[in-house]
Amino acid sequence: MKIPTHSDKRRSARVRTVVAAVASGAAVLAIATPAAAAPARSLPLPAAVIPFTSATVTDPAGGTVTVSWSAPQARSVRVYDGTDPAHATHYVGASRGTGKLTVHVPAATREYFRLVPDRGAPLTIGQRSLGLASDPNLRDVGGYRTTSGQWVRDGVLYRSAALSLTPADLKVVNALGLREDADLRTPDEATATPDIVPARAHYDDFNVLGAQGTPAAPITSEADAQQLLIDGERQMVLSDSAQQAYHDLFTTLAHTPGASLYHCSAGKDRTGWATAVLLTLLGVPSDVVMHDYLLSNQYYFDSPSVQSTLAAMPPATAAIYKHVLDVEPAYLQAGLDQVKASYGSMTNYALRGLRLSPATLALLRAKLLTGAPTGRA
Repeated sequence: MKIPTHSDKRRSARVRTVVAAVASGAAVLAIATPAAAAPARSLPLPAAVIPFTSATVTDPAGGTVTVSWSAPQARSVRVYDGTDPAHATHYVGASRGTGKLTVHVPAATREYFRLVPDRGAPLTIGQRSLGLASDPNLRDVGGYRTTSGQWVRDGVLYRSAALSLTPADLKVVNALGLREDADLRTPDEATATPDIVPARAHYDDFNVLGAQGTPAAPITSEADAQQLLIDGERQMVLSDSAQQAYHDLFTTLAHTPGASLYHCSAGKDRTGWATAVLLTLLGVPSDVVMHDYLLSNQYYFDSPSVQSTLAAMPPATAAIYKHVLDVEPAYLQAGLDQVKASYGSMTNYALRGLRLSPATLALLRAKLLTGAPTGRA
């Protein structure tokens, strides 16, 4: 029999101390020490998880775009491009896990970029705006990261103003492969400015306002203009016509194979609410949802046509109607607050207010999200 040495006795004493401490609960802090946590950091990244925490493509300027990304868990990223999100196979360069590349792009084309990390799943992103002169607010709904670590797919869903497209811009839109053109306007609006329906797209009208035309309201001050838009946002949550229209819109989007587009007149109010609802249901953070909503100021309000309209008005009148033609955080927030007051959550609004089935919500998520959830923001 081996006689215990002095070191054996000390080691045994340490073991007894640890066992006793664990039994009493006193060793909980020791479990979370850096030494104990180190093995978790060395675990391989699941192949279906997209490691990118951010990724953007700038709007074209001078024939180039800048593709930037951050994937802290990747050591390197290869970049490929193409005009089809499913076949972006032309190699354009590589950089670190967090990096960027400037890429030349052909004029009048929509480029997609496939970011392939050395660990985890690839991500395909594109230019948000198509840069169309006749429809500057036509843009991709995808390219946003959700709180689960998934991403909203690019090249699947678009939002827009009325499709009054020039022949050159129609050619760009036709290349998107749209199968659905969902019009949220009233019959009078659609008659006054008919859609130029993209090739192969099916046209549907979902009248959010439920009226023949847009109702006229007296506007005599900036406060009147802002209140008009705030009240309109609330009605998009509460009115029967809006609930029916958004039910039909989201159901159609869920069941339509291929890419879809939805729009109103300016692509900012009825379209803005639809997008905010959809992005929230997909798990996009609230600050990003607001950011996307406010992009209509950049693409629509700042456009030459809107600015020339305001410039033709007397300054006092332009100061009032500016609030009708732009989007402001208070407008969207009014709708979000109404959802919370009436339904408690966006999911309850979708299920009880819009009467969407859980199966439809599941179809929307399956169609519009890519990557496996990580459970981390």
